[in-house]
Amino acid sequence: MKRILAAAVGLSGILAACGSAGVAPDGSGSGRIEQMRTEYKLGNTFVACDNISGNGARNTQTNVAVRFVLSGAIDNVDVSLKGATTSQYDSNFKKNFKKSELEAVDANTYRAIFNANSATGPLLPQSIIISPTPVKVKNVTATNKVGEFYAALTVNTGTSSYSFDGNNFFRVPVYSNCTVTGETGENV
Repeated sequence: MKRILAAAVGLSGILAACGSAGVAPDGSGSGRIEQMRTEYKLGNTFVACDNISGNGARNTQTNVAVRFVLSGAIDNVDVSLKGATTSQYDSNFKKNFKKSELEAVDANTYRAIFNANSATGPLLPQSIIISPTPVKVKNVTATNKVGEFYAALTVNTGTSSYSFDGNNFFRVPVYSNCTVTGETGENV
């Protein structure tokens, strides 16, 4: 049993080092990002778009969903979207969720949905609506890749806090122009 526990602790350390998982220093909780999805799909890759043709009034908007797993104590969670090329980010893309405000997907899995609107600036993300109505995923063609973003989370357990992000494994490419070619039927 001690070997299994030691292996589990070692694996947690490896995952935390990768950035997509984290563990509270006092052992009161742990978490990892499971998936990033957006409203637009280029082939098999979820992408974000600054300007979208063929999407009606949503021509500058992109739903972004961050799905994550949390174990142990949860008091509140900060969920942020950060650009991959800079350590700075717009505070409009940060939301603090109390445990009761988290959308539960199943036992320990949660989802946060943002509606990023590029109308206020040339690069996504620039402004955000928290917990919008989810939309269906659409297939797109895209031109002019302008960057990438990822989710970063900080979990407060009540006795400790820990952080992790998807910078290494869950980046979303951003394109300046996209054209909707059809709907997939999938939910964001």
